[in-house]
Amino acid sequence: MLTGSVRRQVRQAVPAWIILVAIILLSSLFSSSFRTIGNIRNFVTQSVVLALVAIAQANVLFIGGIDMSVSSVISISTIFVALFSYDSTLGLVGSIALALAVGALTGLVNGIGVVRFRIPAMIITISTQAFLKGVALILMPSSGGRVNIAFSSFMRNRVGIFTYAAIITFILYVIFYVMYHYTTFGRRMYAVGNSPLYAAQSGVPVERTTVITYVVSGLVAAFAGIVLSTRISTGNPLVGDSYAMDSVAAAVVGGVSMNGGVGSVVGALAGAVIMTLINNVINQFGISPYYQYITKGLVLVLSLLIFQLRRRRSV
Repeated sequence: MLTGSVRRQVRQAVPAWIILVAIILLSSLFSSSFRTIGNIRNFVTQSVVLALVAIAQANVLFIGGIDMSVSSVISISTIFVALFSYDSTLGLVGSIALALAVGALTGLVNGIGVVRFRIPAMIITISTQAFLKGVALILMPSSGGRVNIAFSSFMRNRVGIFTYAAIITFILYVIFYVMYHYTTFGRRMYAVGNSPLYAAQSGVPVERTTVITYVVSGLVAAFAGIVLSTRISTGNPLVGDSYAMDSVAAAVVGGVSMNGGVGSVVGALAGAVIMTLINNVINQFGISPYYQYITKGLVLVLSLLIFQLRRRRSV
């Protein structure tokens, strides 16, 4: 049974899950094509990558940071898998290890930039984002390469409506849920997000916690890129561009505070599904895809307003 602070953090996700259920019910009511098995399978597949990146973004939001470099980490990860997993000396394992290493190194640079050089998180992560984007474009100016066929097929295999990639993503959510709410490291993250000063005074290693958090974010973003490569079967230097803002929106829609210390990955999952669902519904109803940006913006603003109103009432 959830008690204390865990219950309070998870409760932040309730509005997002209510919105998600409402969207699904209304869409099913007004669109027969929405509730088809084919569309549901497609929707689940499309949700996986953003759900993974939402973990990475929520991770740093919990400590009051932000990570815009996730987009370029995703892109360059697809390139490494496409270049080296099919026919090279590195092979599948080597290409995955390389992608994860670059993600971890990016997180390490971001974390050190924040804690040692006092660079604002937005600035340092945009800088690493730009650097990696340049490297990605040099390695692969346009979409290309080839992903290991056996690996791609494995990740696309299904159990009912869920691909293996979706099942792995769900398992990761369970792992991170336990880590955030029931481990010392998770409690330290929330403490840093609520107040770095008070956390330090309480004996929390603020700098180390911050650096590790960014490294974890980079690792998860790299894994998201690896999963994405199996879906598109190629590498692409620009494929991750939309995920930076979408992941922030997903986390915030799910009740994760941009000020730090509030929220749960339970909400990040709901937010990721909502953001993907918006695209799916717009396509199902034949609405211009340009309205996706307007709708996402409105949902994000509304979520921020609701969160601020709830925060004022609790003060």
